[in-house]
Amino acid sequence: MKTFLSISYGSTESQQAAINFAKAHKLSCSPYSETNSTFCLNFNREYIELRDNEKNISIHIDFISGNLAHRQKYGGGRGQSIAKAIGLKQGTAPPSVLDATAGLAKDAYVLACLGCTMTLIERSPIITELITDGIHRAKEDKHFKAVLEKGFKVINQSSIEYLTRLANKSAHENSHFDVVYLDPMYPDKKKSASVKKNMQILQKLLGKDEDTQELLNVALKVAKKRVVVKRPKGAENLTELKPAYTVESKNTRYDIYIIQQ
Repeated sequence: MKTFLSISYGSTESQQAAINFAKAHKLSCSPYSETNSTFCLNFNREYIELRDNEKNISIHIDFISGNLAHRQKYGGGRGQSIAKAIGLKQGTAPPSVLDATAGLAKDAYVLACLGCTMTLIERSPIITELITDGIHRAKEDKHFKAVLEKGFKVINQSSIEYLTRLANKSAHENSHFDVVYLDPMYPDKKKSASVKKNMQILQKLLGKDEDTQELLNVALKVAKKRVVVKRPKGAENLTELKPAYTVESKNTRYDIYIIQQ
């Protein structure tokens, strides 16, 4: 019988790691050639990948080559809309940022390369494992070492639970985070093949985020300076609460909620 998600391995070198992960999360494990599931987290010799077996496509995270490396080098630095949205300014120290919806860590890595101390929260253990694997493979790279030294870690937990625990401490004084960054999953209306297999796989695996209003409300209790919400251009606000202002790029809008001191 076909299952929705399983763990697989592509080599004897990666077999034990796959078995350990499967046991920890109570999932079946088999060689990739014997996999019978819609999705599988496949442990290869080179990297860990998430495979959509129905469409025969896969994703993995690479911080030192490919799209992430290209964006880091040529993305526009502090002139990027995301940098403006989180408050990066000349002459001021980069903020500490909690990315409460880490996903594939693309935005988190961009902000880390701009000097921000990053903490990533991801509730899916599957996606967390992809990020962890990407960090492990990149840790000897000279540039990425600097990112790690500044602070770049991922935590597998519900963001609402994590933020609620912080919010229950006395107001803002125990928060380590200047900025809380939210990029909730929303249905992709574009039909172009580029938008992208990553989003197609994540939406199919994880579904749409259903608790974004609650997440914004608790984020506002934790952030020291601002909460930034990434939205598609033209989309409605997450709640009736209007942002202080917005920063827009070609297809994206960042809603900025300023914390009153």
